[in-house]
Amino acid sequence: MYLKKYSKLNEQETRQHQYKELFKNDHHKWDDSMVLLTKWFKKYSRKNGKILDIGCGNGNWVIDELKETFKSKVGVDIDKKSTQKNNCLDKIFYSDINHTKFSDKEFDLAVSLWTLEHLPRPMETFIEVNRILIAGGLFGFCTPNKNYLPLRVKSLIPQKINKYILKKLYGRNEEDVFTTFYLANTLKQIKKLCDATGFTIIELKENFDPAYTSFNKTTYTLSKFLYKLRFSIFNAHIVGIIKKI
Repeated sequence: MYLKKYSKLNEQETRQHQYKELFKNDHHKWDDSMVLLTKWFKKYSRKNGKILDIGCGNGNWVIDELKETFKSKVGVDIDKKSTQKNNCLDKIFYSDINHTKFSDKEFDLAVSLWTLEHLPRPMETFIEVNRILIAGGLFGFCTPNKNYLPLRVKSLIPQKINKYILKKLYGRNEEDVFTTFYLANTLKQIKKLCDATGFTIIELKENFDPAYTSFNKTTYTLSKFLYKLRFSIFNAHIVGIIKKI
């Protein structure tokens, strides 16, 4: 199995998982965004570091994959209810990530999965992450690509219809859909944030994900065609790992 399952998947999530497995079999050089970020952490981070999961929610696939690598696994989230099923961390704190009570240079590493898109003030977040990281500390993330065509279409659709689509196609309940701002969700935006907040880019790329456009054999064939085009509007995610200067 290419992608391990760390939680129970609903019908739509199971379908997405299956198409990712199939796509990996058809395109060996492709990696799922979380797998890619995990590989980068394994390549660039030292062992026995202290890691902070930003917007930790109910779990973190990267931390689960590398749990023996970290000596301490800490999370921070603004919503206690959304972390009730989290069992991959040693401790969770509840606060706005822009105003934590962590000490300067407390962490060796930070990771964020599907959180940057929800930041109303990403500059403040990057400054805070820089503050709590040691010199040379790493910050890795996966986030949606603002230029992804389905996201652009989504912005033109009324909210009620959007929620129906998310539930029907992807199994996401209304309470799982948080406000999005997409202020740190293009390569250009992230590069500007790094330049302004004392980070240097180690790895940064847009990444394709077949799961959003594969619902049957026909749409899966279409997904494979879109992948070959290599256009930004067909890349669902941005994956990166940056280093504190």
